[in-house]
Amino acid sequence: MIAVLIVATAISRTRGDDDNAAPASQPADLDTTASQFPQYGDEEPRRGGPLSLDELSLNLQIEGEFERRRVKTENRGLGQPGFSQRNESRRLYETLGLEARGSAFGDRVLTYDIALRGGLTQERYEESRPFSHLKDSPNGSILEYDMRFQLFPAGKLSLTAYASQLQDRIQRPFLPSLDRRRERYGANLLYNDPKLPMELTFEHLYDDVTSGSRTLVDQEERGEDRLRYEATWQQTEYNSLRFEYQYERRQEQYSGTPTRFDTTRHYVSLNHALQFGEKKKHRLDSLLRIEDESGDLARDAFELSSRLRLQHNDQLFTTYGLQLLQEDFFALESKIVRGDWGLTHQYRDFLTTTLNVYAMNQESNANADFLEAGGLIDVAFQKPNKWGQFSGNVSLQHTESTSSDGRRDGVVVGESVTFRDPLPAYLARRNVNAATIVVTDATRLRIYLPLRDFIVQQIGDETILWRNATGAITDRQTVVVSYTYRSLEGIDVQRNRADIRLRQRFNNDLEAYYAMSLQMEDLDRERFLTYRERDIQRHRLGLQYRKPRGSAGVELEFNDDSIDPYNAVHANGDIVLVQSAKHLLNGQATASFFRFDGERLLGRRDTMLLDFGLDYRYILGRQLEANAKALYRYEDDTLFGTTNGVDLTAGVTYKVGLFSLIVDLEYDALDLPSSSDDTVAVWFKVRRDIPVIGGASRR
Repeated sequence: MIAVLIVATAISRTRGDDDNAAPASQPADLDTTASQFPQYGDEEPRRGGPLSLDELSLNLQIEGEFERRRVKTENRGLGQPGFSQRNESRRLYETLGLEARGSAFGDRVLTYDIALRGGLTQERYEESRPFSHLKDSPNGSILEYDMRFQLFPAGKLSLTAYASQLQDRIQRPFLPSLDRRRERYGANLLYNDPKLPMELTFEHLYDDVTSGSRTLVDQEERGEDRLRYEATWQQTEYNSLRFEYQYERRQEQYSGTPTRFDTTRHYVSLNHALQFGEKKKHRLDSLLRIEDESGDLARDAFELSSRLRLQHNDQLFTTYGLQLLQEDFFALESKIVRGDWGLTHQYRDFLTTTLNVYAMNQESNANADFLEAGGLIDVAFQKPNKWGQFSGNVSLQHTESTSSDGRRDGVVVGESVTFRDPLPAYLARRNVNAATIVVTDATRLRIYLPLRDFIVQQIGDETILWRNATGAITDRQTVVVSYTYRSLEGIDVQRNRADIRLRQRFNNDLEAYYAMSLQMEDLDRERFLTYRERDIQRHRLGLQYRKPRGSAGVELEFNDDSIDPYNAVHANGDIVLVQSAKHLLNGQATASFFRFDGERLLGRRDTMLLDFGLDYRYILGRQLEANAKALYRYEDDTLFGTTNGVDLTAGVTYKVGLFSLIVDLEYDALDLPSSSDDTVAVWFKVRRDIPVIGGASRR
């Protein structure tokens, strides 16, 4: 069944959840795509009366959790004494569930899955710190249902409907408890037709957390309504037209703040694909896209684009592209017209040559205009030799750009930025207006806040984003940044870039590689002293040795950047220590050393990163499974100090017939230059299924 056993992921507190929130289940994600529906002839239908109850079962479940956390700060002298605090929490959940599965008028007409669950929760909290000791013992309840119905699941017209809801209370240590309601319902209507398949989907999501105290700003509300219609007219095998419409309404209010983000979105797209010519070798793709949003952080877009590919022979083809794009986002307006032409030639099976030229013009109603043109030539080579196989890639790129009307600001919408510890992220444009920076995740569904998730630093005309280690942005995560920047009137920039990648794979599993990136900028008006040329020279030289049971590698990196140059050494290795039918033990290690010159913008500093990990898994049939993982990070930065982090987890799953036991243990320790934090947590779940009709629960 769908709903009851999602308690395992719901009641167990995941990393990053509120420490004060009581675990509770999240309504399960249901797959409503067409791929899940069986086709004609897949299975024989079951005949029966008007209503068939195939499975009915009860289950008893007990879940518990214990957590202890200690925080200490160092004594920094007069006026800054040391501080220590210990928190303990104990939680116990007792629930009774009911699951039913069956059909009506046979399983080709209507099938259903229904799950209900209810129970009680008991909790106890203790907090100890100098001159204070607090205790609290709140309690609450859980009520949950999850239902799914399929009408004509194998028919030409099929309908899937689902609904789930969770109501519980979030108990918080020494604070008023919160009432929580999570609901999800929707329907999917699918029309199966080879010429004109269509799909209509509606979904409603809502999550509300409310405090019983009017003096606290604890209201949190997140809601989303989505309506989607998609149809594809497959006129012939080589001619198709796809239409898509989406309606979306999002409502968000974060806990602890009255700030709201409410957005309504309409999206329409029309995509046409046509193959023509002899043997249908040529292809024309056309796209019309309209996006209209209203509310907070609204984004409007209009795009009309077309791309033509002509296959002249087996070795040569050319492409022609034209794009018109207009975007309005967060009071930023821009209109882009872009055209490009490309040629690709394949010589035998080892040499590929690509040539591309383009021109782009960006106009902004309230901002500066921007004109750019350039070209690229890329040569890729791959061929075996007596030592193994050699591959290489060489690309040369030239661009010229001109900005006009320096009294207004330039616009950047949706620039991708990736954080990589210990390096900060640099915005592409100079002279950025820091107050206009908006950072979201790749889907634009989550907004990251300055100071809490990232820090903005401006040095000279460069803008740097630092990831906050305690925020919501993770290491190596890519985010999307939009902003305005001050444009200098009439400035022309010429940029030449060369990239080289060489790789030799030897027959003895050894691999050597070299990579170079060289960029040179040239300004035609040197009087813009604050606008400095950005030259880059980066080299990477490495060796990698791979075997089926492990690998090891080392890399030297030289980065002469006009912003923050550095040299680095990287090493990595992984090995399978034990591998058998029952046991699997893996080990991993990485090490990096960075030396930042500090000659231009940032101060000189050295940083060392060490990561070690062990991963163990034990499997004894379907009855017993155990796993354990150990991670350790050491970071030594001459500017920010030394950090040690330990993460230990272990779990056991034991099943005998209708009885199951799950136990998880976790230990986290973080030692910062001026404080330390360690946490121990134990979580367990005991479940007993009681079949009434048919077999036991399917989960």
